Amino acid sequence: MLISVYGSAVFGVDAQLINIEVNIDVGIGYHLVGLPDNAVRESNFRIAAAL
Repeated sequence: MLISVYGSAVFGVDAQLINIEVNIDVGIGYHLVGLPDNAVRESNFRIAAAL
């Protein structure tokens, strides 16, 4: 099942609209796609710890 959620991110004085898509399927596994930033890497560790 594919779910799409909208959010926003603030960069300086500009706000950017972001689209978050989640596909729920059988099994445990996840893939993060996005900018290669430290925040993305840190969220990867948080998701692994939560699972």
